[in-house]
Amino acid sequence: MIYDKLIVALLSALATEREETTNATIARYLVTHIEDLDDVTVKGVASACNVGVGSVSRFCRETGFRGFDELRRALMEAGPSFELAPTDHAGFVGASIVQAERSVDKKMLRALVDDLRVYQKVFVCGMLKAQAAAVNLQVDLLMQGKLVHTCVSYAEQLGHIAAAARDEMVVVFSYTGSYFDAYDLSDSFARLDRPRVWMVTGTKRPQPEFVYGCLSFKSSHSQLAHPFQLEMIAALIAQEYARAMERTNDLPEHLR
Repeated sequence: MIYDKLIVALLSALATEREETTNATIARYLVTHIEDLDDVTVKGVASACNVGVGSVSRFCRETGFRGFDELRRALMEAGPSFELAPTDHAGFVGASIVQAERSVDKKMLRALVDDLRVYQKVFVCGMLKAQAAAVNLQVDLLMQGKLVHTCVSYAEQLGHIAAAARDEMVVVFSYTGSYFDAYDLSDSFARLDRPRVWMVTGTKRPQPEFVYGCLSFKSSHSQLAHPFQLEMIAALIAQEYARAMERTNDLPEHLR
C-alpha cells in the first residue's frame, strides 16, 4: 500500500473535521508526533490533547480502529514517507499519464460506462489523493447532466458502501487496489440486496467477492504518478460516457 491504514485514518480526519473539533485535535497531535510515540498510552494522548480518555477511545472507533490498542500497534508499525521525484518530474508524470491512457482495459471501460448510464444512484470515492479522481469524475458527469455523489471521509465512504442497496452503483478509485484491505465488508455484503461495486485500479490483484468489476491500467505504483494516472482514467470515463450518450441522443442539448 502507498498509504497504510493509520495515515489514511489520520489524514482523512484532518481533511474532514473542523479544526477545533476533538477528533481533529487528536489526529493533528498523532500526525505531528508520530515518530515520538513509541510508548504512547491512551492517558498520554488524552493529556497531551486536553481531552478525556473516553474522547480518545471514541476517536479510535470513529476513524476505523477497534480500540486504542489497535491504534497503538499501527503507530508502532507505520509512518509517513515521501517519494522524491526524478530530475525530470514533469516527464515522469507525463509518461505515467500516457501509460494509463494506453493500457486501460477498453472493454471494461465501456462496461463501466454502460452501468453509469443505467444506474440512477451512483456513489464515487477513493482514499486521500484518489478522492481527487472521484471529485473530478463527479464534476465532469455533472456537466453532462449526470448527478453522482461522494464524500471525503474514508470512514463515511465505507459506511455508505456497506449500507448501499442493489439500486446503487459504487465506483472506487484505488491506485493499488487496496481500498478494502483494512476493513472487511464481507459481512455487510452477505445479502442479495447489495450494490454494484466497481474498482478503478492500477493493478490486476484479486478483489473481494462483492466487487463486480475492475477497470484496470498499468502502473508503477509510484506516489508521484498516483493521482495523475487515476485522474486520467476518471477523464476517460467521462469522455466515454459523453460519447455513449451522444450515440443515443441522450446528451444534453447544449453539449451536442
